[in-house]
Amino acid sequence: MKTRYFSLSIFLTVVILLTSQFKSKYESGPPAGVSGSPGDAANCAACHGGSAPNSPNLITSDIPVTGYIPGATYNMTATVSHPIFNKFGFQVSPQNATGQQKGTLMVNDGTRTQLTGGSKYIMHKTAGTAGTSNSATWTFQWKAPVSGSGNVTFYGAFVKSNANAQSSGDAVTVSQLAITENLSTGINESVAETEEWKVYPMPCTNELTITLANNTSQKVRIMIRTLDGKVVAQDVLNNINGTFKLNTDQLPTGIYMLTVFEDNRALSKKLIKL
Repeated sequence: MKTRYFSLSIFLTVVILLTSQFKSKYESGPPAGVSGSPGDAANCAACHGGSAPNSPNLITSDIPVTGYIPGATYNMTATVSHPIFNKFGFQVSPQNATGQQKGTLMVNDGTRTQLTGGSKYIMHKTAGTAGTSNSATWTFQWKAPVSGSGNVTFYGAFVKSNANAQSSGDAVTVSQLAITENLSTGINESVAETEEWKVYPMPCTNELTITLANNTSQKVRIMIRTLDGKVVAQDVLNNINGTFKLNTDQLPTGIYMLTVFEDNRALSKKLIKL
């Protein structure tokens, strides 16, 4: 009996350890390469079992419908929910059709998210797995790639866990956000666009006044780039009512492209700083 009891104790201890190990193995984040992209050819269902149906709109952003501007930084959000479960995980990666990373992922919530695979993937940390009212949301940023990079798709795999320390019963889903490169914001300004707004004085020294003819958004994104496409300044302005001022005091002397993103349009104009 002693020997059997001892063996049983060892067996139970091993089971408990293995269960605990399984529970915590990917609680702090999955391995790289399970975003569900064609290039990865894998998602979280490999460990959590079952299939991985596609769910739209789990990945969102403030990238205009006109597409991303090379070098610009955008805010990204990943959200998942479940009617009953309240423990979640995710991995997202921006890639092209061949699986190459496009742009740079950046963490803005170091408590709940982290990078892996260099900076190709962003995913949850242990502290980021707890849901609120059967839902979880993670935020991060993405710096768009250089001009000519083309279309980019954000691939994401999401886990909805029943937290039973086993793979059985969990649910996995995948989602995508496809975006295009904005090819209309080169160094040439559009005549149609310049009729919709005024920028003065030009050339400028310390300050610009910008008037938008049809402003309804109350919020605009400002970007200033060199003529070769390098972003030198950008900002988001709220509570805009048609006319606002832009401080250019710290901008070095030179010729730039000023782009204002308003609603679903992008207005571009040459900026000359004296």
